[in-house]
Amino acid sequence: MTGPSRRRRPDLDTVYTINADGSRNFLHPADVKGRWQVRKNVIYAVLVVIYVALPWIQINGRPLVHIDLPGRAAHVAGLSFTNQDFYLVFFLATGLGFVLFVLTSLWGRVWCGFACPQTVFMEGVFRRIERWVEGPRLARIRRNLGPWTFAKAWRKILKQAIFLLLSYVIAHVFLSYFLPARELLEVVRSQPGTHASAFFWTMFWTGLLYFNYAWFREQTCLIVCPYGRLQSTLIDPATVIIGYDSQRGEPRMKGIDQGGDCIDCYRCVEVCPTGIDIRNGLQMECIGCANCIDACDEVMDRIGKSRGLVRYDSQEGFETGRRRFLRPRFWIYVILGLVGMAVFLFMNAGRTTFEAKAIRPRGMPYVMEEDRIRNLYTLHLQNKTAASQVYRVAAGAGDGGGGLDFLIPQPRVELAPLADIQLPVFAYLARDAYSGPFDFHLSVTDSATAQQHRIEVRFRGP
Repeated sequence: MTGPSRRRRPDLDTVYTINADGSRNFLHPADVKGRWQVRKNVIYAVLVVIYVALPWIQINGRPLVHIDLPGRAAHVAGLSFTNQDFYLVFFLATGLGFVLFVLTSLWGRVWCGFACPQTVFMEGVFRRIERWVEGPRLARIRRNLGPWTFAKAWRKILKQAIFLLLSYVIAHVFLSYFLPARELLEVVRSQPGTHASAFFWTMFWTGLLYFNYAWFREQTCLIVCPYGRLQSTLIDPATVIIGYDSQRGEPRMKGIDQGGDCIDCYRCVEVCPTGIDIRNGLQMECIGCANCIDACDEVMDRIGKSRGLVRYDSQEGFETGRRRFLRPRFWIYVILGLVGMAVFLFMNAGRTTFEAKAIRPRGMPYVMEEDRIRNLYTLHLQNKTAASQVYRVAAGAGDGGGGLDFLIPQPRVELAPLADIQLPVFAYLARDAYSGPFDFHLSVTDSATAQQHRIEVRFRGP
């Protein structure tokens, strides 16, 4: 129940951002200053610069990171990967996933609070603009509850216009990972109908980002993202999390010289971007942003008490004062992560610069031409490098293949970067010489590196 006599406070039984009638309870986190805010701002700035700059950095004439969906290829740090290399994504994702598990087992949701794009842009960019345009927390709340005035209207319009413009810019930066940045600039300058697909995706991501950062906000972390629900399985009593020292803080009293150190000022709740009360213990909604630490430390400084009532510590640390950093869970995650990354590096090191496969066309496996048997094969050849390459195609008879003749219409093939081609290869054998199916081989050689693919195929007849 809410009302003038009782203000609703966060609890462990309900989601604070949703009211009892199902309506949205919009949060207005207060601004806070402190050592953790300085660190976060530096990290946010670095991550935003990296995010914007990566598509502009080039190696070997290509962007540092470029995902070419039409070409079914990806370019990362000067290396080119085709759809034939997609299996490597599993090992890479596995390794990176367990790296995240390691971080979570050590420091809880440090990723969410310091590096997740949702947090970086929401807390590091959009909320700052909101405070700059509409003022501090109390001013925003009073203005929202009050009638529409000219001052309220122009602030709201200006804020939403900036949000929309930023969403438009971020959408273009995101698309530059799929369409090279320099090409994207040309697309932006052209008419929308000239590049309909790029225009559609730009508008789609602009709308989605605007909806997220202007309205949905913390609900993305609370409702959409599954990571918060996974954290309970990844942490243990030794994991360093943000918590409240109840032994020191309780009982809560408004006075400074009575009760525990917590004066129940509610400041830690006012600065929380997801609207929780950290004093209720670790909760799924906590993203580990450290706002409550700086807010509480600021209050402790004012009342002349030591910092650390709300701090980074483990459950064991809060209860007993003892801390364990390295433990079995940590080593399991580290080993699994290293295995995933090692397999990825090993498989990537053995990756070939071209792919060659022989495919028998659908239909009859052979054709009789007067007194000869003809087999047709389609050689699929793919250049997996970022440079043009020349390949030579040859064939050789194996055991039982005496008298086998070959017709290769295109024995020398030049392929553009990441291009592929299908080549016909004919094999002939006199009907009298055929006694049963036998194997022979096709070979493809890279003229530049002398690397060779040998493909075993089977000759069939009546």
